[in-house]
Amino acid sequence: MMRVVVLRSPKQNDSYALAMQEAGFDVKFIPTLHFDFVSQRELSDAVSNPSHYSGLILTSQTAVEACSRALSVSRQYAIGRKHDGVLKGWSSMPVFVVGTATAEAAHSWLAVTPEGGGAHGNSKLLAQAIIEYFMGTDRAQLKPLLFPCSDLHMETLPSILQEAGLPLSCVVSYRTIPHPDLQRCLREEEEAILPHGKVWLVFFSPSGVQFVSQLARPLLEAGGTKLAAIGSTTAEAITKIGLRVSAVAMAPTPQSLVSAMAASDHL
Repeated sequence: MMRVVVLRSPKQNDSYALAMQEAGFDVKFIPTLHFDFVSQRELSDAVSNPSHYSGLILTSQTAVEACSRALSVSRQYAIGRKHDGVLKGWSSMPVFVVGTATAEAAHSWLAVTPEGGGAHGNSKLLAQAIIEYFMGTDRAQLKPLLFPCSDLHMETLPSILQEAGLPLSCVVSYRTIPHPDLQRCLREEEEAILPHGKVWLVFFSPSGVQFVSQLARPLLEAGGTKLAAIGSTTAEAITKIGLRVSAVAMAPTPQSLVSAMAASDHL
């Protein structure tokens, strides 16, 4: 049974774990990223005033959580005023997200229904969808799109939207840092696998690629290691550090990942 190391924190009834176990893999999760929420006052002011914007862009579940936290600490909410009006304001305008998991989080935590239901699997596809949505709109009259993001966010989406003349208001809402247990867990995995084993390493973000490559390069370069990526952006981050990607899940779903890995194993 081939081992799969999933480089993110596990979730209750994790759909990735279930799908890979059903496919016959031995699955282990290693918490990889940790998030420090920042600029909460600035983001609170922003999310509490949806009328100042033309829409909301959420590229991760962490961005959704940042917005939810910001709402909970907003002054209007703290003095007892219901934030239903704020949420209703966002629900009446377009909300754009990457992936179904982010869409589900946005619906659950912010009571909004994203455009396309999270069908856009990466920032480039999402940016194109946003441009199409506002096709024919007078750019001069358009209010900015609110984009809560990480300090390590890629410039792909902002660059595409700015080139299309769409105004964007970026608020760095969380810092992405290595999980405190990452180095220890990677060292344990190296000791268990490097001498004789084969393993899949599954990456979910460019940040994960960056931190793991800094801490466990020998594991990444070992002959028995195969690398899988969720999405083309994460795959590009792997190739940029000189490593080969064996499987790319083009949709951010367990089924897409398992299919890509199975196809690679049969080559």
